[in-house]
Amino acid sequence: MAGKYDAIVYDYFEKTNGSIILISEDPLFKRMLSSTIFKAIGTKRNCLSVTETVHAGLKKVQAMNKLGQDFIVFIERMVGGITSTDTILTLKRLLPELKIIVLVGETKRENIAFFYEIGVANVISKPASMNNIIEKLAFTVRPQGKLSEYMDQGKRSLNAGKFMEAMQIAQKVLSLKPESPAGLMLKGDIHLAQNELDKALESYHRAHESSKIYLEPIKKLVEAYRGVDEDEVLKYMKKLDRLSPLNAQRKTEIGKVHAKRNEMDKAESYFDQAIETVTREAMGMISAVAESISEAVAEDPGMSEKYLTKVLEAKGSRLDKDDISLFNKLGIALRGQGKWREAIDNYTTALRISPKDEGLYYNMGMAYYDGGDKRRAGHCFMKALEHNPDFYKASETVSMNIGALFADLREYEYAIPCFENALALNPENPLAARRLAALKDAVR
Repeated sequence: MAGKYDAIVYDYFEKTNGSIILISEDPLFKRMLSSTIFKAIGTKRNCLSVTETVHAGLKKVQAMNKLGQDFIVFIERMVGGITSTDTILTLKRLLPELKIIVLVGETKRENIAFFYEIGVANVISKPASMNNIIEKLAFTVRPQGKLSEYMDQGKRSLNAGKFMEAMQIAQKVLSLKPESPAGLMLKGDIHLAQNELDKALESYHRAHESSKIYLEPIKKLVEAYRGVDEDEVLKYMKKLDRLSPLNAQRKTEIGKVHAKRNEMDKAESYFDQAIETVTREAMGMISAVAESISEAVAEDPGMSEKYLTKVLEAKGSRLDKDDISLFNKLGIALRGQGKWREAIDNYTTALRISPKDEGLYYNMGMAYYDGGDKRRAGHCFMKALEHNPDFYKASETVSMNIGALFADLREYEYAIPCFENALALNPENPLAARRLAALKDAVR
């Protein structure tokens, strides 16, 4: 199967003269994408353009579009600390057929649903393997083989006003794949273009029934009912909202319909959700900027504390498990200044959000260790081990710290495995070897 995808992507670069524009500040992904194109796929063409800013990326898009070249845009969800949503919407408005792939870190289902809703072709979660990139590229270049070709032909015929020809192509799609949502939507679009609303609605409803969680048929129903049946518009907008709940504009529109009907409680609920959605997006931008600043000044714990505190204060009650890394970084910045009590308070707050996070318990234990309270430090380390008995095994430093603390507390049964693990990770660690030998002598 991998070979099939490789061939599709190779043909895109070599036979179609396709290219990629990457808008990203991530050097690791740039290297991975470059290796995928030039080493794994083996293309000899200079077909990768990399920019680190949206402005430079848009200029490249304009230049390549003017030359009539085929290209795919890869863009980070956040570029320069700012969400790329507006850029994607602008690109899709100017170039509706442009294929865009969004790069994300760990993200939730509703985020991915929103990306597809605003017109992206695919989403890649980082870190991404070569196989993952090749597969996503293959599906972006040639989503459904013959079906995709027919759909492109059908849309071109429809746009040219050749309704009979377009309908024949829609029927071909449906003969290849009965009840295909894409084929049914094409039929609906043809009927709508000929002012056959009832037939259009029937096709859109069948498309929706064929795939309940596919957003496009529902969006078609919203537009078809607009100005015809407000209840149906509201019903399908709310369906869209449940499937893709991060669209603030749609929440506002739903609220406006309720306000027009004087259903102010319902209107207020959707308006509040719209503001909350936009605020979360803004907080994400603030967080990204401040976190980037804190990383730049990581060697200065005081400045790092200042900017991490700004992020946490800005988020306020919106803090969730996704923000635990911020608490850990702030705790480290506080400990770096000798503020171990403040670090403990910080971790206590974080544990209310994520009460089973072994990393928080470990870091809180290190803060107690800094303050000389070894008993409480040991209690925190034990809590970390309860939640994840193996959490220290990937780190020589963590193994050494826990081993040293348990050795001081004479809890050798916990200390010995930690020093053994440190030696397994680094056989040249003389301190671990000495401590382990001493402990084994002590328990004989």
